[in-house]
Amino acid sequence: MTSRWRLTPLWLCLVPFVPTGLSQEVNRTTPNKQMTDCGKNVDRRYAVCRGAWSGKTVALFNTWMAPDTNPGRRFDLPSPDGKKIIQVRGFHVRLSVNGKRFWTPFGNMHDAEVGWAPDSARLFVTWSESGQLGPWHTQVYDVTTAGLAEIPGVTRHVRPDLILRMKRASLPKWVATAEERAMWSTLEYCADDAVGSQWLNGSGEILVAGLAGPDSGCKYMGDFVVYRIEVMTERILQAYSGKDAHRLFGDEDLPRVDADDDEL
Repeated sequence: MTSRWRLTPLWLCLVPFVPTGLSQEVNRTTPNKQMTDCGKNVDRRYAVCRGAWSGKTVALFNTWMAPDTNPGRRFDLPSPDGKKIIQVRGFHVRLSVNGKRFWTPFGNMHDAEVGWAPDSARLFVTWSESGQLGPWHTQVYDVTTAGLAEIPGVTRHVRPDLILRMKRASLPKWVATAEERAMWSTLEYCADDAVGSQWLNGSGEILVAGLAGPDSGCKYMGDFVVYRIEVMTERILQAYSGKDAHRLFGDEDLPRVDADDDEL
């Protein structure tokens, strides 16, 4: 057992592109994104880095640990259609639509990463309450000409479903002796984390990974189930094991799977 998520923080960076007339103090993403290493040698105030959980998201603040801050952050994240822009200036995050700027709650969300829907009608944000160990949340918003409008409860069925799966699952292979079974009985069912992966069916569905706890006090620590959710009904359309999700959706947008993992 280990004490951290089986997550490799994949801080990949997009080559900055600055359109004519835009100050070079701000970087934008562009439709053709060339992925490069976003590591120690970039200026994280302006670097455009993918989110830690998904290659379909972009990190708003380029922070990862709980105490970390990036007060000099300057960044613009346009929607795919180029008509809406998330603007980050330090801890202030605004949505610009048709020349009007609207407040967003993202400045209060640590380690936030945003994924625009392909049709630019919605976005999701994945964020942490306390850095890498979470709890992690994913919230979904309509993006309108009057600002953001949250669609509440999109992931609310993830936690109860994940706990039910853990209670029905067989014991992990390492729980073999009486001593190990006694220790197992003291562990908790942890399922407080839901991290966004990608949009599906335009902006009609979202793929979310429900995580079974990040530390050694949790049963099935580090295992996860991936849920395909219909946004407007909150209905879980399908659930996938970690390995099945990687096979179907690829490796870049999901938590890492170890070859010898037990699965829920």
